[in-house]
Amino acid sequence: MVAISAVRSSNESLRDLPSHLSSPTTVFTGATQGIGLATLRQLATYTVAPTCYIVGRSESRVQEIINELKEINVKGTYIFVKGEVALLESVDECCAKIKESLGEKALDLLYMSQGYLTFGGRDETKEGLDTLLSLRYYSRLRFVHNLLPLLSLAPNPRIVSVLAAGLEGKINLDDLELKHNYGVLTCANHGTTMTSLAFEHLAHQHKTVSFIHVYPGYVKTNILQSGFSGPVAYLFKYIIQPLISFLEIPLPDVGDRQVFHATSARYPSLSAASATPSSSSGAAATTGAPLPPNVSIAPGSDGTIGSGAYLMTADSEPAPSGTGKLMRGYREKGVPEMVWRHTTEDIFKRIRGG
Repeated sequence: MVAISAVRSSNESLRDLPSHLSSPTTVFTGATQGIGLATLRQLATYTVAPTCYIVGRSESRVQEIINELKEINVKGTYIFVKGEVALLESVDECCAKIKESLGEKALDLLYMSQGYLTFGGRDETKEGLDTLLSLRYYSRLRFVHNLLPLLSLAPNPRIVSVLAAGLEGKINLDDLELKHNYGVLTCANHGTTMTSLAFEHLAHQHKTVSFIHVYPGYVKTNILQSGFSGPVAYLFKYIIQPLISFLEIPLPDVGDRQVFHATSARYPSLSAASATPSSSSGAAATTGAPLPPNVSIAPGSDGTIGSGAYLMTADSEPAPSGTGKLMRGYREKGVPEMVWRHTTEDIFKRIRGG
C-alpha cells in the first residue's frame, strides 16, 4: 500500500516542478460530482495554475463547480465544454472544441469517470450502443482516440480511467458490444475488461503515454443510491450502507490518489520507464513527480515494471488480476489487439465513419 501521507507528499511537491506538473492542461469527464469532482478539487489545491476543460451536460452545474474551483485556486483556468458523453457524436464535438481551444498546445491529462449504476436491461442510445457500456467504455475510448495526438505532445502525458481495475471478468468475444447477450454483470465485465485490454494495446502503440485504469474502492457517492429505487433504495441507504461504512474511503483521499496516479513517477509511460531505474526516488521530472521514499515504479498490468499500462487498486498498488489466468489467456490469444480493432473498426467506423 502507498500510504496516503506519501501520496499527499508527492502531490504537494507539484508546485515546485516543471509547468506540465505544476500547471497542467487537463480534460475531465464525469467530474460534476463524486470522485471526478473530488479529483478536480484536489488538482486545483496542489497545483499552481492548472487549465481544466470540464465536460458536462449542465452549464449551470459546471459554473457552480468553476466558482468553487476559483475559490480554491484563483490562478487556475476552468473551461466548460458542453456534451452528452454517452454519444460518440457529442464526444467528437467536445474534442473538436478542446482541440480548437488548445491549438498546438499539449494536453497533459485526460481524466474520465463518467457513468452511473443501474440494474435495468439494455438501454440503447440513438447510435445503437448500450448507454451504460458506452459511458464505461466506448465514449471513454473515443476521448482517448481523439485526444491522443495532443497528449503525445506532452512530456508526461497520462490517461486515467476510474472504473473497476482488478475486477476483470470473462467477456463474450463474439458479442463485445452485447447486442445479444446483455446482462448487468456481463456489461460490468465488458466495460472493465475491455478497458484493461485496450489500455495494454495502446500503451505499446503510444509508448510516451501512460494508461492507468483505477478501481477507487468503496466511496459514498450519489451514484450508489441512484442505482436503486423503492424498498431496495431504502434498504441500501438505511441498512446496508451503515453496515459497510467502515470500508468507506473519504472523497478527499480518493481525489488525492487520483492526482497521484495522474502525476507520480510511479506510473511512467513505456518509453520513460526504459530510461528510469525502477527504484530511483529522484526520477526525472519528465516521468512525473519524484518517487516518495520506499515507493518504486509500479508493475504494469502484465507484470512488467513500467509497462505503460497500469491496473491500480484503491491503495495505489497494482491489481493482481493483470497477471492472473484470465488476462494471461487473453494476451496469448491476441485479445488486446482484437478489442481495439473492434472498438475502432466495428464501432467508431460504423457510427462516426472512422
